[in-house]
Amino acid sequence: MDYRKCIAVFGLWLVPIAALSHTSAIGLGRERGQFMNCPDKSFPVISATRVTSDSKTADLWTCWYDGAPVHTLPLPAPDIVSRVARAGQVFAADAVEVTPLGTQWIRLKSGTEGKRLYVPLAYCRRVAPENIAGSDLPIGRENLGPYDGLPANYRPSDLVAVPSRYCYSDLPQELRAEALEACLQMLDAARRETGLTIKILSAYRSAQTQAYLCRQKIESAGIEQRLVARPGHSEHQLGTAVDLVGDGGMYLLHELFNTTGEGRWLQLNSHRFGFVPSYSRQRALDEGTPYEPWHFRYVGRDNIEPFQADGDVRE
Repeated sequence: MDYRKCIAVFGLWLVPIAALSHTSAIGLGRERGQFMNCPDKSFPVISATRVTSDSKTADLWTCWYDGAPVHTLPLPAPDIVSRVARAGQVFAADAVEVTPLGTQWIRLKSGTEGKRLYVPLAYCRRVAPENIAGSDLPIGRENLGPYDGLPANYRPSDLVAVPSRYCYSDLPQELRAEALEACLQMLDAARRETGLTIKILSAYRSAQTQAYLCRQKIESAGIEQRLVARPGHSEHQLGTAVDLVGDGGMYLLHELFNTTGEGRWLQLNSHRFGFVPSYSRQRALDEGTPYEPWHFRYVGRDNIEPFQADGDVRE
């Protein structure tokens, strides 16, 4: 296996390691153990019972980062960290506030008048009520965004293995059956029409793997990072999203991938096969999301029109 391919994909397949030491993610260079010296106050936890479709779920958020700081003000200053949240804790929030620096904070509901607690949104996930169906979500109509996520255990039942000849490395990849069929048709068409060989770098990714990747990125770049989605909020967990690259690996996971023959062909032709560039340049300008010309999501040919109307299919 080519060592360059191995290095490129190694990080995408690391699994969470419980014993891995890590620093706090508020960018202050403090060790996680220093947060543990905060007073052991009770945290407003809501019973993690099964949420039914008629429950009020819009306010429920779950901490995915063990030891996430809880603040008395929405500012990343060490002297106002009052406690820590544990991974899996569920709590209620009544607003998302944004600081002048652009950092988003969840404002927790409080029974005490005038008393507020805040948790950085980067450490939390929220499951959209319509995503708690308990079955495979309809392709192209999933509700997924910064405030609408997937259950941590969501894994489509129709995932199938990608044939190894279409993978960039020897590491196994999976996609939902319908998405895989369309993706292989697209890659075959690129080779047939232009002689270009496009490979799949990454496909389905579990929430657990996404949590590991997100934690590592937060710890290296801070909670303001937007390059790695929070667990439960990544399109890869849908089983319909792919990161693509030319067989030569030119501009792998780089904005300049759109200047390669493979990148240009995908931008012009992916819609023919039911794929859309989720993080287009226009969306980056409108919403401040990262521009990722290598990332495509299968929504189905029948669902392409709304994306075309939004200007997200062609650039």
